[in-house]
Amino acid sequence: MSIYKKTTIAAAVASAVIGAAALTPANAAVVLCTGANCVDTDANVLVNAGTAPVITGNYNNSDIDVTFTSTTDATLVGGANGQASVGSLDNLLNQLTFTIENGFGFTAALFNLAPVPGNAANEAISIFVNYMNADGSIGQIQQSIGTNGQNFIGLSGTNGEIFTSAGFTADPSTNGIGEFRQLRLGGVAAIGAVPEPAAWVMMLLGMAAVGYTMRRKDKAGLRVRFA
Repeated sequence: MSIYKKTTIAAAVASAVIGAAALTPANAAVVLCTGANCVDTDANVLVNAGTAPVITGNYNNSDIDVTFTSTTDATLVGGANGQASVGSLDNLLNQLTFTIENGFGFTAALFNLAPVPGNAANEAISIFVNYMNADGSIGQIQQSIGTNGQNFIGLSGTNGEIFTSAGFTADPSTNGIGEFRQLRLGGVAAIGAVPEPAAWVMMLLGMAAVGYTMRRKDKAGLRVRFA
């Protein structure tokens, strides 16, 4: 095998290792905090009133949309007056995800989880905060919450993380909260095109195939020369 081909294969392997590392989410760099001002944010997310499977809103009266969806509650209720909120038709919200408009990201989020009124038996005392980064990687952090008063939770990163969506899932999923309120976002900005995880995988597989083909050709060349 020529030195050039060996160098090329080594470079492909190194690139594959680097690409694989880029797909690994830096979960340790994403942190939660509690309190009404525990993370820096810039503006509120306004919620459109209505009852529907998907509730919409926008970031601080801008043209940047934010959508609210749930995997457990078929019908959501949006409240626009006072504290902008999203709840469920049965008054027990088990899961909620908010997603910023495609092409945008945020670096911090703050929201308030209001307990179920009346000390219900299935009110959540623990949740998982879920998030998706701009590179497509996802993560989950467990957080305890109270059954009285307000539960302000902040999400941010310590390594320049940019998020495209986040939310919560009750633990266990049969429990829930009364309402998701007062969403605020920080560092909202347009983001460039970032390869999806599937694109990275296809690229790495292609590089491996190139290396395999080069090795096969080299072996075939040796058999011809020494036959």
